[in-house]
Formats: sequence, structure tokens, C-alpha cells
Amino acid sequence: MSNCIFCRILSGEFSSSVVWENETIFAFLDIHPISEGHTLVIPKRHVELFTELLPEEVAQVAQSGQLIASHLKKSLPECEGVTFSLANGVAAGQEVPHAHLHVIPRRSGDGFGWKLPPGCGQQVPREGLEAVAQKLRSSINRA
Repeated sequence: MSNCIFCRILSGEFSSSVVWENETIFAFLDIHPISEGHTLVIPKRHVELFTELLPEEVAQVAQSGQLIASHLKKSLPECEGVTFSLANGVAAGQEVPHAHLHVIPRRSGDGFGWKLPPGCGQQVPREGLEAVAQKLRSSINRA
């Protein structure tokens, strides 16, 4: 896809700081990092949504993220932990229409975190949870 920024990076039209790649995956540093070492893991095949990836691509994205996270902790002394973030769709906060995983080095007190909406965190009655679980099970079983 010619107008996809990540595809343009993959084609070499735009430069990137490559962290790691194999035949399926390309990982590079985010040019607007949340912290030093913030890496993006993308499939080389253009796919807009994570839910549209092939099972082997999902595995490769996850394994690549794990590999990078373990080496962030080894190579960056200030990295105390790692946040993995993956938005699936615009409503979820996905800004680039190419499936990607953020691997973000973290340290205590870095100020990065999730802003939760009002009312979030209130306990839901079991019957409400079961009703949603049933909808999901039914949909999965029909697939």
C-alpha cells in the first residue's frame, strides 16, 4: 500500500533505525518515542488490523516483541519493565493503518500510563459478566 507510512519504510522510501527483522517481521525504533528504545514491531505484509493477521503472523509479532523486550532490559540499564501496546482500529487509538505492536521500555515514575474513563474499575455483577461471556462463546463457536 503506497500511502501507508510503514509500507513506505519497508520499501526503503523512508529511513528507519532497524532493531530486528526476519522474513515476516520488521522491528524499528519509533521516531516519536515514549521512552528510549520504544520499538515498533510490524508484519512485512500490509495488514491494517491485528485481527486480520494470519495465525503465524500473530505468533511472529508476539515472539518478536518478547525478544525485543528481553533485550531492552539487557541493553538499557534504566529499563525496569516493558509495556506492550497494540491498538486494533481507530476507535482503539490505532493511528497508522498497518498492524503494529509497540514495545515500550518503562521505569518507575516515568509518568506514562493509561488514562481510564470515569466509572472504570467498578465491579460488574456476575450475571452481567456471564451474559457477555455467553455472547463471546457463541460467536467463537460459530466461527
